[in-house]
Amino acid sequence: MSTRAEDGASPQAAADDPFVVLVDWLVHWAGSKEELSRRSKGAVSVRALDYWLEGNYPRRKVTGTVRALDRWALENVPGYPVDAGVPRLVETCGPRGATAASTPVEPGPPAESAPPPARRPWLRWAVPVAAGLVVALAVVLTVLLTRDDGFEPLPTSASGPSLPETTGSLGANTFADPVRLIDQALKIPPNTTVQVRCRFYAPSIPSVTPDGYWYLIDSDTWVGRWSPANSFMNGDVPGQPTLHNTDFAVPECR
Repeated sequence: MSTRAEDGASPQAAADDPFVVLVDWLVHWAGSKEELSRRSKGAVSVRALDYWLEGNYPRRKVTGTVRALDRWALENVPGYPVDAGVPRLVETCGPRGATAASTPVEPGPPAESAPPPARRPWLRWAVPVAAGLVVALAVVLTVLLTRDDGFEPLPTSASGPSLPETTGSLGANTFADPVRLIDQALKIPPNTTVQVRCRFYAPSIPSVTPDGYWYLIDSDTWVGRWSPANSFMNGDVPGQPTLHNTDFAVPECR
């Protein structure tokens, strides 16, 4: 820090100095040098203020103390420095003619994090709409699964007695419905003889061609289930060429 002897400042010159004028203005704003030091959280000491008011302030460079007080005043003192009628502290100390542009000010504390962006208006109705779509989809699926799908009821009786039929070497799959192919389960093992109540024409899948008939099984665990007629021997001899895909002696279902 420079001394009066080094700077040769007179009391009158000090009183007219822009830097001294601004320091004096800050002291009067705070009420005292002690209060200015306290309010600035120690950015400047009372002893430094005494020297500055006498005109003994940094003239060769802008010191960290000057920068700290200038930064604090910009953020906390209304009217600084305009109401004092002089430039900022960092512009009036240091080498003559120095400006804020040529005398950089130390960066202040980092700014507080920006608040989160406001919730977009469309989010207010997006969630209810999505919930409504889920409910509507559930209703549609319920209707589709429970409505009358246009299929005729399956026949269950026959015009004659049930007949025995034997499965081939691959056995025979059974279904609860030969038209909609519902519930494929309970396969009949190979070379198994069962009672067949009647035959029903339902060419729903290529594997029942060329005749397209199904048998309604009437024995054991397969009672009431349907199986493709061409999965049975239908009177053919095992190991010999297939001659019959359906046994037409089996009565038709009605």
